[in-house]
Amino acid sequence: MSDEQAKLIQEAVAKALAGDMDMINNIEDRVTRSKAKAALVKAKREAKKSSATESEKPTSAPPVKPSAGDEKLSFIDEVVAKALAGDMDAINNIEDRITRSKAKAALVKAKREAKKAAVTSEETPQVESIPAEKSLNQKVAEAIEKKFPSSLTGDDVDGHIQLKGDDWFNIAHYLKDNPDFLFDSLQCITGFDLGLENDLEVRYNLHSMTHNHAIEIRIQTDRKNPKIPSVEQVWRIGDWFERETYDMYGIIFEGHRNMTRILLPDDWEGWPLLKDYEAQETYHGIVVPKVKEGWE
Repeated sequence: MSDEQAKLIQEAVAKALAGDMDMINNIEDRVTRSKAKAALVKAKREAKKSSATESEKPTSAPPVKPSAGDEKLSFIDEVVAKALAGDMDAINNIEDRITRSKAKAALVKAKREAKKAAVTSEETPQVESIPAEKSLNQKVAEAIEKKFPSSLTGDDVDGHIQLKGDDWFNIAHYLKDNPDFLFDSLQCITGFDLGLENDLEVRYNLHSMTHNHAIEIRIQTDRKNPKIPSVEQVWRIGDWFERETYDMYGIIFEGHRNMTRILLPDDWEGWPLLKDYEAQETYHGIVVPKVKEGWE
């Protein structure tokens, strides 16, 4: 090996030990480059042995210089940071192909992690700020309250909507014709006796054939003078429903065109489903049985 090669190798190893691998990697002559790398390995080994020996002595050991691998990682971190800031030249100008590839891979990873962090930070407040979807009952109740103020008698509309009976006829028209609801089907009207000390109640089950959704409306009325506006002119099926409720509970549906009994004779006394109902003893001279023996 010539003196010039030896000097070149010595200088390249010294720079590599200081963290600059470029001089070794850029040696054009493959043999000389291999010798320089071998000399570097040997120098590192000797430096490591010397460091270990020094550490055994009572005196404090001098600071150990970072290895070439650590220096390379630090260098890659530095150029990746510059690339993330918009300076790609820091990576593209790296002469060593392997180091350049590692730097580009580190940049891709850093961008991916930054994107994930950005998505997470953007989604978190959005999830918290999105209001819960209102239920059908809530939408209907709000619409009724806006159109007919003070018509609701309670804030809890989860299971049903409780209304005052005063404006029921107009509210019924509104629920049937409003394009957002279109409750074109009155499926049932049911009466309830809430107790001897309480009011009577009528429950309406409405369904939309267009939107395929349903709600329940409840209206209470004074048991001493039970009256509720009729809706049989809104939903014609309400004719028989209201007459049956009248027949069993004595609730009068004002505005009904034929408010008469439908199950019992017109001259029957009392309203059989009231809790204080007492059956009459006879009907036109015929004894009314109090038990159902033999009816099975």
